[in-house]
Amino acid sequence: MRLLQHKWWGLALAALVFLITLPWRPVALPDEGRYVGVASQMWFSGDWLTPQMNGLPYFHKPPLFYWLAGLSFGLTGESAIGARLVPLLAALAAMFSLTQLMRRHLDANQAPMVAAWALIFMVAQPFWHLGSQFANLDMLVASCIGIAICSLASHALKAHNGLRLLGFVAMGLGVLAKGLIGVVLPLLVLTVWLFWAQGWRSVLQLAWWRGWLAFAAICLPWFLLMERSNPGFLHYFFVVHHFQRYAAEGFNNVMPAWFYPGVLAIMTLPWSPVWLWLMTKKETRSNPLGQLGLVWLLGITLFFTLPSSKLLGYILPVGPALALLIAPQLAQWHRYASGWLQRLPTGLAIMGMVTTIGMFIGIIQVDTKSNEKMVAAMQAQWQAGDALVFEDQFTFDVPLLLRRGEPVPVIMDDPFKPQNSDSWRREIVEAGEFNRPKAEKILLPPSAWEQLRCAAPRTWIVSLRKSDLVLIEERRGLPVKAASPRLNAYLWVAAEHCPAK
Repeated sequence: MRLLQHKWWGLALAALVFLITLPWRPVALPDEGRYVGVASQMWFSGDWLTPQMNGLPYFHKPPLFYWLAGLSFGLTGESAIGARLVPLLAALAAMFSLTQLMRRHLDANQAPMVAAWALIFMVAQPFWHLGSQFANLDMLVASCIGIAICSLASHALKAHNGLRLLGFVAMGLGVLAKGLIGVVLPLLVLTVWLFWAQGWRSVLQLAWWRGWLAFAAICLPWFLLMERSNPGFLHYFFVVHHFQRYAAEGFNNVMPAWFYPGVLAIMTLPWSPVWLWLMTKKETRSNPLGQLGLVWLLGITLFFTLPSSKLLGYILPVGPALALLIAPQLAQWHRYASGWLQRLPTGLAIMGMVTTIGMFIGIIQVDTKSNEKMVAAMQAQWQAGDALVFEDQFTFDVPLLLRRGEPVPVIMDDPFKPQNSDSWRREIVEAGEFNRPKAEKILLPPSAWEQLRCAAPRTWIVSLRKSDLVLIEERRGLPVKAASPRLNAYLWVAAEHCPAK
Protein backbone atom coordinates (compact mmCIF):
# COMPACT_ATOMS: atom_id res chain seq x y z
CA MET A 1 0.00 0.00 0.00
CA ARG A 2 2.90 2.40 0.73
CA LEU A 3 4.15 1.95 -2.83
CA LEU A 4 0.69 2.79 -4.20
CA GLN A 5 0.61 5.99 -2.14
CA HIS A 6 3.64 7.32 -4.04
CA LYS A 7 2.60 9.75 -6.78
CA TRP A 8 4.46 7.94 -9.58
CA TRP A 9 4.83 4.34 -8.38
CA GLY A 10 1.08 3.95 -7.91
CA LEU A 11 0.46 5.07 -11.49
CA ALA A 12 3.25 2.81 -12.78
CA LEU A 13 1.69 -0.23 -11.08
CA ALA A 14 -1.71 0.65 -12.55
CA ALA A 15 -0.10 0.90 -16.01
CA LEU A 16 1.51 -2.53 -15.54
CA VAL A 17 -1.85 -4.14 -14.72
CA PHE A 18 -3.45 -2.53 -17.78
CA LEU A 19 -0.59 -3.70 -20.02
CA ILE A 20 -0.86 -7.30 -18.84
CA THR A 21 -4.47 -7.55 -20.08
CA LEU A 22 -3.96 -5.39 -23.21
CA PRO A 23 -3.45 -8.13 -25.85
CA TRP A 24 -6.08 -10.62 -24.65
CA ARG A 25 -8.99 -9.65 -26.87
CA PRO A 26 -9.30 -9.99 -30.65
CA VAL A 27 -10.13 -6.88 -32.69
CA ALA A 28 -13.65 -5.88 -31.64
CA LEU A 29 -16.06 -5.24 -34.51
CA PRO A 30 -17.21 -2.84 -35.66
CA ASP A 31 -15.68 -0.12 -33.47
CA GLU A 32 -12.03 -1.13 -33.06
CA GLY A 33 -11.80 -2.30 -36.66
CA ARG A 34 -13.35 0.95 -37.91
CA TYR A 35 -11.32 3.46 -35.92
CA VAL A 36 -8.01 1.60 -36.06
CA GLY A 37 -8.62 1.13 -39.79
CA VAL A 38 -9.10 4.88 -40.26
CA ALA A 39 -5.90 5.53 -38.31
CA SER A 40 -4.10 2.96 -40.45
CA GLN A 41 -5.30 4.69 -43.63
CA MET A 42 -4.02 8.01 -42.30
CA TRP A 43 -0.65 6.45 -41.50
CA PHE A 44 -0.45 4.64 -44.83
CA SER A 45 -1.58 7.58 -47.01
CA GLY A 46 0.43 10.28 -45.24
CA ASP A 47 -2.65 12.53 -45.30
CA TRP A 48 -2.85 13.73 -41.68
CA LEU A 49 -5.66 16.20 -42.37
CA THR A 50 -8.52 14.10 -43.74
CA PRO A 51 -9.65 10.89 -41.97
CA GLN A 52 -10.44 8.19 -44.54
CA MET A 53 -12.33 4.93 -44.39
CA ASN A 54 -11.36 2.62 -47.23
CA GLY A 55 -9.90 5.58 -49.10
CA LEU A 56 -13.02 7.75 -48.76
CA PRO A 57 -13.50 10.82 -46.51
CA TYR A 58 -14.77 9.74 -43.10
CA PHE A 59 -16.16 12.76 -41.29
CA HIS A 60 -18.05 11.19 -38.40
CA LYS A 61 -15.33 11.94 -35.85
CA PRO A 62 -12.44 14.41 -35.43
CA PRO A 63 -8.80 13.32 -35.81
CA LEU A 64 -7.06 13.22 -32.42
CA PHE A 65 -7.35 9.44 -31.95
CA TYR A 66 -6.19 8.84 -35.53
CA TRP A 67 -3.18 11.11 -35.05
CA LEU A 68 -2.15 9.44 -31.81
CA ALA A 69 -2.77 5.92 -33.13
CA GLY A 70 -0.73 6.79 -36.22
CA LEU A 71 2.17 7.82 -34.00
CA SER A 72 1.75 4.58 -32.08
CA PHE A 73 1.92 2.64 -35.37
CA GLY A 74 5.31 4.22 -35.97
CA LEU A 75 6.54 2.63 -32.74
CA THR A 76 4.65 -0.66 -32.64
CA GLY A 77 3.49 -1.38 -36.18
CA GLU A 78 -0.02 -1.15 -37.61
CA SER A 79 -2.15 -3.21 -35.25
CA ALA A 80 -5.09 -2.90 -32.89
CA ILE A 81 -2.77 -3.67 -29.97
CA GLY A 82 -0.58 -0.72 -30.89
CA ALA A 83 -3.63 1.52 -31.19
CA ARG A 84 -4.85 0.37 -27.75
CA LEU A 85 -1.90 2.20 -26.22
CA VAL A 86 -3.80 5.43 -26.93
CA PRO A 87 -6.79 4.74 -24.63
CA LEU A 88 -4.49 3.11 -22.07
CA LEU A 89 -2.33 6.24 -21.80
CA ALA A 90 -5.44 8.41 -21.83
CA ALA A 91 -6.90 6.44 -18.91
CA LEU A 92 -3.67 6.84 -16.95
CA ALA A 93 -3.62 10.60 -17.66
CA ALA A 94 -7.15 10.99 -16.28
CA MET A 95 -6.23 8.90 -13.20
CA PHE A 96 -3.15 11.04 -12.59
CA SER A 97 -5.17 14.26 -12.88
CA LEU A 98 -7.75 12.92 -10.42
CA THR A 99 -5.15 11.84 -7.84
CA GLN A 100 -3.44 15.22 -8.14
CA LEU A 101 -6.76 16.91 -7.37
CA MET A 102 -7.01 14.77 -4.25
CA ARG A 103 -3.43 15.40 -3.19
CA ARG A 104 -3.85 19.14 -3.64
CA HIS A 105 -7.14 19.60 -1.78
CA LEU A 106 -7.38 16.87 0.87
CA ASP A 107 -5.58 16.77 4.19
CA ALA A 108 -1.89 16.02 3.64
CA ASN A 109 -2.02 12.97 5.90
CA GLN A 110 -5.17 11.64 4.24
CA ALA A 111 -4.52 12.44 0.56
CA PRO A 112 -1.91 9.75 -0.36
CA MET A 113 -4.11 6.95 0.99
CA VAL A 114 -7.21 8.33 -0.77
CA ALA A 115 -5.28 8.65 -4.05
CA ALA A 116 -4.04 5.06 -3.71
CA TRP A 117 -7.57 3.75 -3.25
CA ALA A 118 -8.75 5.79 -6.23
CA LEU A 119 -6.17 3.99 -8.39
CA ILE A 120 -7.12 0.59 -6.98
CA PHE A 121 -10.81 1.24 -7.61
CA MET A 122 -10.24 2.29 -11.23
CA VAL A 123 -8.02 -0.70 -12.03
CA ALA A 124 -10.02 -3.38 -10.20
CA GLN A 125 -13.37 -3.08 -11.99
CA PRO A 126 -14.49 -3.93 -15.55
CA PHE A 127 -15.88 -0.48 -16.45
CA TRP A 128 -12.71 1.62 -16.47
CA HIS A 129 -10.33 -1.32 -17.01
CA LEU A 130 -12.02 -2.46 -20.23
CA GLY A 131 -12.40 1.11 -21.44
CA SER A 132 -8.68 1.69 -20.98
CA GLN A 133 -7.84 -0.78 -23.73
CA PHE A 134 -10.66 -0.44 -26.21
CA ALA A 135 -9.22 1.23 -29.30
CA ASN A 136 -11.86 3.83 -30.08
CA LEU A 137 -12.50 7.45 -29.16
CA ASP A 138 -14.45 7.03 -25.91
CA MET A 139 -11.61 6.79 -23.39
CA LEU A 140 -9.67 9.56 -25.11
CA VAL A 141 -12.51 12.06 -24.81
CA ALA A 142 -13.32 10.78 -21.28
CA SER A 143 -9.73 11.54 -20.30
CA CYS A 144 -9.84 15.05 -21.79
CA ILE A 145 -13.13 15.73 -19.97
CA GLY A 146 -11.72 14.38 -16.70
CA ILE A 147 -8.51 16.41 -16.95
CA ALA A 148 -10.50 19.57 -17.76
CA ILE A 149 -12.84 19.11 -14.78
CA CYS A 150 -10.06 18.23 -12.33
CA SER A 151 -7.81 21.10 -13.46
CA LEU A 152 -10.49 23.81 -13.44
CA ALA A 153 -11.97 22.53 -10.17
CA SER A 154 -8.52 22.58 -8.59
CA HIS A 155 -8.04 26.18 -9.72
CA ALA A 156 -11.45 27.12 -8.29
CA LEU A 157 -10.49 25.67 -4.89
CA LYS A 158 -6.98 27.13 -4.81
CA ALA A 159 -6.05 29.57 -7.57
CA HIS A 160 -3.44 28.18 -9.97
CA ASN A 161 -3.33 29.68 -13.46
CA GLY A 162 -1.26 26.79 -14.83
CA LEU A 163 -4.03 24.34 -13.96
CA ARG A 164 -6.62 26.80 -15.24
CA LEU A 165 -4.88 26.92 -18.62
CA LEU A 166 -4.54 23.12 -18.64
CA GLY A 167 -8.30 22.85 -18.20
CA PHE A 168 -8.98 24.90 -21.33
CA VAL A 169 -6.30 23.02 -23.29
CA ALA A 170 -7.94 19.73 -22.27
CA MET A 171 -11.32 21.00 -23.50
CA GLY A 172 -9.75 21.92 -26.85
CA LEU A 173 -8.23 18.46 -27.14
CA GLY A 174 -11.58 16.97 -26.11
CA VAL A 175 -13.24 18.65 -29.08
CA LEU A 176 -10.53 17.21 -31.34
CA ALA A 177 -11.10 13.82 -29.69
CA LYS A 178 -14.86 13.51 -30.21
CA GLY A 179 -16.52 16.83 -30.88
CA LEU A 180 -18.59 19.23 -28.81
CA ILE A 181 -18.99 16.97 -25.77
CA GLY A 182 -15.31 17.69 -25.07
CA VAL A 183 -16.28 21.22 -24.04
CA VAL A 184 -20.02 20.93 -23.26
CA LEU A 185 -19.68 18.29 -20.53
CA PRO A 186 -16.88 19.96 -18.53
CA LEU A 187 -18.74 23.28 -18.67
CA LEU A 188 -21.98 21.57 -17.59
CA VAL A 189 -20.35 19.90 -14.59
CA LEU A 190 -18.28 22.89 -13.54
CA THR A 191 -21.10 25.41 -13.91
CA VAL A 192 -23.47 23.42 -11.69
CA TRP A 193 -20.76 22.58 -9.15
CA LEU A 194 -19.43 26.14 -8.87
CA PHE A 195 -22.96 27.51 -8.46
CA TRP A 196 -23.65 24.95 -5.71
CA ALA A 197 -20.32 25.09 -3.88
CA GLN A 198 -19.28 28.75 -4.25
CA GLY A 199 -22.24 30.77 -5.55
CA TRP A 200 -23.14 32.19 -8.93
CA ARG A 201 -20.29 34.72 -9.08
CA SER A 202 -17.74 31.91 -9.13
CA VAL A 203 -19.17 30.65 -12.42
CA LEU A 204 -17.78 33.77 -14.11
CA GLN A 205 -14.24 32.40 -13.77
CA LEU A 206 -15.08 30.06 -16.68
CA ALA A 207 -15.28 33.15 -18.94
CA TRP A 208 -11.48 33.53 -19.00
CA TRP A 209 -10.54 34.99 -22.37
CA ARG A 210 -6.96 33.69 -22.32
CA GLY A 211 -8.25 30.18 -21.77
CA TRP A 212 -10.77 30.45 -24.58
CA LEU A 213 -8.06 31.80 -26.85
CA ALA A 214 -5.94 28.72 -26.13
CA PHE A 215 -9.01 26.52 -26.67
CA ALA A 216 -9.66 28.10 -30.09
CA ALA A 217 -6.01 27.88 -31.13
CA ILE A 218 -6.03 24.13 -30.46
CA CYS A 219 -9.27 23.00 -32.09
CA LEU A 220 -10.34 25.60 -34.68
CA PRO A 221 -7.55 25.20 -37.30
CA TRP A 222 -8.44 21.61 -38.18
CA PHE A 223 -12.14 22.36 -38.57
CA LEU A 224 -11.49 25.42 -40.74
CA LEU A 225 -9.01 23.55 -42.94
CA MET A 226 -11.48 20.68 -43.34
CA GLU A 227 -14.30 23.02 -44.37
CA ARG A 228 -12.03 24.71 -46.91
CA SER A 229 -11.00 21.35 -48.39
CA ASN A 230 -14.46 19.77 -48.13
CA PRO A 231 -17.31 22.32 -48.41
CA GLY A 232 -20.25 21.17 -46.32
CA PHE A 233 -18.06 19.41 -43.76
CA LEU A 234 -19.06 21.65 -40.83
CA HIS A 235 -22.77 21.10 -41.46
CA TYR A 236 -22.30 17.36 -41.77
CA PHE A 237 -20.08 17.10 -38.70
CA PHE A 238 -21.96 19.37 -36.30
CA VAL A 239 -25.57 19.38 -37.50
CA VAL A 240 -25.90 15.76 -38.71
CA HIS A 241 -23.52 14.00 -36.32
CA HIS A 242 -24.06 16.13 -33.25
CA PHE A 243 -27.47 17.75 -33.01
CA GLN A 244 -29.46 15.36 -35.21
CA ARG A 245 -27.75 12.29 -33.78
CA TYR A 246 -28.44 13.50 -30.23
CA ALA A 247 -32.12 14.19 -30.92
CA ALA A 248 -33.04 11.55 -33.52
CA GLU A 249 -33.93 7.87 -33.17
CA GLY A 250 -32.51 6.71 -36.50
CA PHE A 251 -29.11 5.78 -35.15
CA ASN A 252 -27.95 2.61 -33.47
CA ASN A 253 -28.57 1.04 -30.09
CA VAL A 254 -31.83 2.55 -28.88
CA MET A 255 -32.01 1.87 -25.12
CA PRO A 256 -34.38 2.74 -22.24
CA ALA A 257 -33.71 5.45 -19.64
CA TRP A 258 -32.36 2.96 -17.06
CA PHE A 259 -29.59 1.74 -19.38
CA TYR A 260 -26.71 3.82 -17.99
CA PRO A 261 -27.59 3.43 -14.30
CA GLY A 262 -27.77 -0.30 -14.92
CA VAL A 263 -24.46 -0.33 -16.82
CA LEU A 264 -22.69 1.54 -14.04
CA ALA A 265 -24.12 -0.67 -11.31
CA ILE A 266 -23.10 -3.89 -13.11
CA MET A 267 -19.79 -2.81 -14.67
CA THR A 268 -18.41 -1.43 -11.38
CA LEU A 269 -19.17 -4.55 -9.35
CA PRO A 270 -18.38 -5.32 -6.59
CA TRP A 271 -17.90 -1.62 -5.70
CA SER A 272 -21.29 -0.34 -6.85
CA PRO A 273 -23.22 -0.89 -3.57
CA VAL A 274 -20.65 1.32 -1.81
CA TRP A 275 -20.79 4.31 -4.18
CA LEU A 276 -24.58 4.04 -4.45
CA TRP A 277 -24.78 4.21 -0.64
CA LEU A 278 -22.34 7.15 -0.52
CA MET A 279 -24.53 9.16 -2.91
CA THR A 280 -27.20 9.28 -0.17
CA LYS A 281 -24.88 10.35 2.67
CA LYS A 282 -24.99 13.91 3.98
CA GLU A 283 -21.19 13.93 4.34
CA THR A 284 -20.82 13.49 0.58
CA ARG A 285 -22.98 16.54 -0.11
CA SER A 286 -21.28 18.70 2.50
CA ASN A 287 -17.71 18.87 1.14
CA PRO A 288 -16.54 20.41 -2.17
CA LEU A 289 -15.00 17.27 -3.68
CA GLY A 290 -18.03 15.17 -2.71
CA GLN A 291 -20.27 17.77 -4.35
CA LEU A 292 -18.08 17.72 -7.45
CA GLY A 293 -18.30 13.91 -7.64
CA LEU A 294 -22.10 13.99 -7.38
CA VAL A 295 -22.57 16.69 -10.01
CA TRP A 296 -20.04 15.00 -12.29
CA LEU A 297 -21.74 11.61 -12.02
CA LEU A 298 -25.37 12.76 -12.21
CA GLY A 299 -24.90 15.53 -14.78
CA ILE A 300 -23.11 13.41 -17.39
CA THR A 301 -25.34 10.38 -16.79
CA LEU A 302 -28.44 12.53 -17.34
CA PHE A 303 -26.91 14.14 -20.44
CA PHE A 304 -26.39 10.77 -22.14
CA THR A 305 -29.68 9.34 -20.87
CA LEU A 306 -31.82 11.93 -22.69
CA PRO A 307 -31.14 10.74 -26.29
CA SER A 308 -32.59 7.38 -27.33
CA SER A 309 -29.32 6.13 -28.84
CA LYS A 310 -27.00 4.82 -26.11
CA LEU A 311 -23.66 3.03 -26.26
CA LEU A 312 -21.73 1.74 -23.27
CA GLY A 313 -18.58 3.74 -23.97
CA TYR A 314 -20.40 7.08 -23.92
CA ILE A 315 -20.64 7.00 -20.12
CA LEU A 316 -16.89 6.49 -19.52
CA PRO A 317 -16.38 10.17 -18.49
CA VAL A 318 -18.05 9.43 -15.11
CA GLY A 319 -15.32 6.94 -14.13
CA PRO A 320 -13.21 9.50 -12.22
CA ALA A 321 -16.37 10.86 -10.55
CA LEU A 322 -17.09 7.44 -9.06
CA ALA A 323 -13.51 7.27 -7.74
CA LEU A 324 -13.90 10.75 -6.27
CA LEU A 325 -16.95 9.56 -4.34
CA ILE A 326 -15.70 6.18 -3.13
CA ALA A 327 -11.95 6.58 -2.50
CA PRO A 328 -12.18 8.72 0.68
CA GLN A 329 -14.51 6.18 2.31
CA LEU A 330 -12.28 3.25 1.33
CA ALA A 331 -9.25 5.02 2.78
CA GLN A 332 -11.13 5.76 6.00
CA TRP A 333 -12.20 2.14 6.44
CA HIS A 334 -8.73 0.85 5.66
CA ARG A 335 -7.03 3.17 8.15
CA TYR A 336 -9.48 3.67 11.00
CA ALA A 337 -12.02 0.83 11.02
CA SER A 338 -11.52 -2.54 12.68
CA GLY A 339 -12.54 -6.13 12.04
CA TRP A 340 -14.31 -7.02 8.81
CA LEU A 341 -14.93 -3.38 7.90
CA GLN A 342 -11.20 -2.69 7.81
CA ARG A 343 -10.70 -5.70 5.54
CA LEU A 344 -13.63 -4.78 3.29
CA PRO A 345 -11.71 -2.49 0.87
CA THR A 346 -9.05 -5.17 0.26
CA GLY A 347 -11.74 -7.80 -0.25
CA LEU A 348 -13.54 -5.55 -2.74
CA ALA A 349 -10.29 -5.00 -4.65
CA ILE A 350 -9.66 -8.75 -4.92
CA MET A 351 -13.23 -9.44 -6.01
CA GLY A 352 -13.01 -6.55 -8.47
CA MET A 353 -9.95 -7.99 -10.20
CA VAL A 354 -11.56 -11.45 -10.31
CA THR A 355 -14.69 -9.90 -11.86
CA THR A 356 -12.59 -7.98 -14.38
CA ILE A 357 -10.59 -11.03 -15.44
CA GLY A 358 -13.76 -13.09 -15.63
CA MET A 359 -15.34 -10.51 -17.91
CA PHE A 360 -12.26 -10.53 -20.15
CA ILE A 361 -12.50 -14.31 -20.47
CA GLY A 362 -16.24 -14.08 -21.14
CA ILE A 363 -15.75 -11.52 -23.89
CA ILE A 364 -13.13 -13.69 -25.57
CA GLN A 365 -15.52 -16.65 -25.51
CA VAL A 366 -18.60 -14.74 -26.66
CA ASP A 367 -17.13 -12.33 -29.23
CA THR A 368 -17.14 -14.37 -32.45
CA LYS A 369 -17.19 -11.44 -34.89
CA SER A 370 -13.43 -11.29 -35.35
CA ASN A 371 -12.04 -12.46 -38.70
CA GLU A 372 -8.53 -13.14 -37.36
CA LYS A 373 -8.60 -16.87 -38.22
CA MET A 374 -9.85 -16.24 -41.75
CA VAL A 375 -7.17 -13.60 -42.35
CA ALA A 376 -4.48 -15.92 -40.96
CA ALA A 377 -5.56 -18.58 -43.47
CA MET A 378 -5.52 -16.00 -46.28
CA GLN A 379 -2.04 -14.79 -45.32
CA ALA A 380 -0.72 -18.35 -45.43
CA GLN A 381 -1.82 -18.58 -49.08
CA TRP A 382 -1.18 -14.96 -50.10
CA GLN A 383 1.13 -14.31 -53.06
CA ALA A 384 2.74 -11.14 -54.33
CA GLY A 385 0.33 -9.32 -56.65
CA ASP A 386 -2.85 -10.73 -55.06
CA ALA A 387 -5.82 -8.36 -54.89
CA LEU A 388 -8.71 -8.07 -52.43
CA VAL A 389 -12.40 -7.40 -53.19
CA PHE A 390 -15.43 -7.18 -50.89
CA GLU A 391 -18.72 -8.52 -52.19
CA ASP A 392 -21.82 -6.93 -50.63
CA GLN A 393 -19.86 -6.51 -47.41
CA PHE A 394 -17.21 -4.31 -45.84
CA THR A 395 -15.72 -5.68 -42.66
CA PHE A 396 -13.33 -3.30 -40.99
CA ASP A 397 -10.77 -5.73 -39.63
CA VAL A 398 -9.81 -7.65 -42.78
CA PRO A 399 -7.76 -4.87 -44.49
CA LEU A 400 -6.29 -3.95 -41.10
CA LEU A 401 -5.17 -7.49 -40.28
CA LEU A 402 -3.85 -7.96 -43.82
CA ARG A 403 -1.90 -4.69 -43.45
CA ARG A 404 -3.44 -3.38 -46.68
CA GLY A 405 -3.58 0.41 -46.56
CA GLU A 406 -4.83 0.97 -50.10
CA PRO A 407 -8.61 1.15 -50.74
CA VAL A 408 -10.42 -2.16 -51.34
CA PRO A 409 -13.12 -2.31 -54.06
CA VAL A 410 -16.60 -3.01 -52.66
CA ILE A 411 -19.16 -4.59 -55.02
CA MET A 412 -22.72 -3.78 -53.99
CA ASP A 413 -26.15 -3.25 -55.55
CA ASP A 414 -26.86 0.45 -56.18
CA PRO A 415 -23.68 1.70 -54.47
CA PHE A 416 -24.89 5.28 -53.97
CA LYS A 417 -28.41 4.60 -52.76
CA PRO A 418 -29.08 6.59 -49.53
CA GLN A 419 -29.11 4.36 -46.45
CA ASN A 420 -31.37 4.86 -43.43
CA SER A 421 -30.01 2.22 -41.05
CA ASP A 422 -26.86 2.95 -39.05
CA SER A 423 -24.45 0.46 -40.63
CA TRP A 424 -21.29 0.10 -42.66
CA ARG A 425 -23.38 0.78 -45.78
CA ARG A 426 -24.53 4.14 -44.50
CA GLU A 427 -21.03 5.13 -43.44
CA ILE A 428 -19.35 4.18 -46.69
CA VAL A 429 -22.10 5.62 -48.93
CA GLU A 430 -22.09 8.95 -47.05
CA ALA A 431 -18.29 9.00 -47.22
CA GLY A 432 -18.50 8.56 -50.97
CA GLU A 433 -20.67 11.65 -51.36
CA PHE A 434 -17.76 13.88 -50.29
CA ASN A 435 -15.54 12.57 -53.11
CA ARG A 436 -17.82 11.08 -55.75
CA PRO A 437 -15.16 10.63 -58.47
CA LYS A 438 -12.96 8.59 -56.12
CA ALA A 439 -15.97 6.74 -54.68
CA GLU A 440 -16.98 5.59 -58.16
CA LYS A 441 -13.65 3.75 -58.39
CA ILE A 442 -14.14 2.03 -54.99
CA LEU A 443 -17.90 1.46 -54.59
CA LEU A 444 -18.81 -0.60 -57.63
CA PRO A 445 -21.93 -2.26 -59.10
CA PRO A 446 -21.90 -6.01 -59.86
CA SER A 447 -21.18 -5.28 -63.52
CA ALA A 448 -17.73 -3.98 -62.52
CA TRP A 449 -16.61 -7.56 -61.93
CA GLU A 450 -15.91 -7.85 -65.65
CA GLN A 451 -12.99 -5.44 -65.19
CA LEU A 452 -11.97 -6.59 -61.71
CA ARG A 453 -11.64 -10.25 -62.68
CA CYS A 454 -8.67 -9.42 -64.88
CA ALA A 455 -7.16 -6.65 -62.76
CA ALA A 456 -4.79 -9.00 -60.92
CA PRO A 457 -3.48 -12.53 -61.45
CA ARG A 458 -5.36 -13.67 -58.33
CA THR A 459 -8.20 -11.96 -56.47
CA TRP A 460 -9.46 -12.76 -52.99
CA ILE A 461 -13.22 -12.23 -52.72
CA VAL A 462 -14.63 -11.76 -49.21
CA SER A 463 -18.41 -12.10 -48.88
CA LEU A 464 -21.21 -13.17 -46.55
CA ARG A 465 -22.03 -16.85 -46.22
CA LYS A 466 -25.65 -16.41 -47.32
CA SER A 467 -25.97 -17.66 -50.88
CA ASP A 468 -28.88 -15.34 -51.68
CA LEU A 469 -26.51 -12.37 -51.34
CA VAL A 470 -24.02 -13.68 -53.91
CA LEU A 471 -23.78 -11.07 -56.65
CA ILE A 472 -21.04 -12.47 -58.88
CA GLU A 473 -22.35 -15.30 -61.00
CA GLU A 474 -18.87 -16.32 -62.09
CA ARG A 475 -17.82 -16.94 -58.50
CA ARG A 476 -20.35 -19.67 -57.88
CA GLY A 477 -18.64 -22.99 -57.46
CA LEU A 478 -15.32 -21.56 -56.25
CA PRO A 479 -14.11 -23.42 -53.15
CA VAL A 480 -13.85 -21.61 -49.85
CA LYS A 481 -10.19 -20.91 -49.13
CA ALA A 482 -10.65 -19.33 -45.69
CA ALA A 483 -13.62 -18.70 -43.43
CA SER A 484 -14.79 -17.03 -40.23
CA PRO A 485 -18.13 -17.45 -38.45
CA ARG A 486 -19.72 -14.85 -40.75
CA LEU A 487 -17.55 -14.53 -43.84
CA ASN A 488 -16.01 -16.65 -46.57
CA ALA A 489 -12.91 -15.87 -48.59
CA TYR A 490 -12.72 -17.23 -52.15
CA LEU A 491 -9.75 -17.12 -54.52
CA TRP A 492 -10.38 -16.18 -58.16
CA VAL A 493 -7.53 -16.95 -60.56
CA ALA A 494 -7.63 -14.83 -63.71
CA ALA A 495 -8.52 -16.71 -66.88
CA GLU A 496 -5.87 -17.32 -69.54
CA HIS A 497 -7.30 -14.66 -71.85
CA CYS A 498 -6.77 -11.95 -69.18
CA PRO A 499 -3.76 -9.73 -69.92
CA ALA A 500 -2.79 -9.78 -66.23
CA LYS A 501 -2.37 -13.56 -66.47
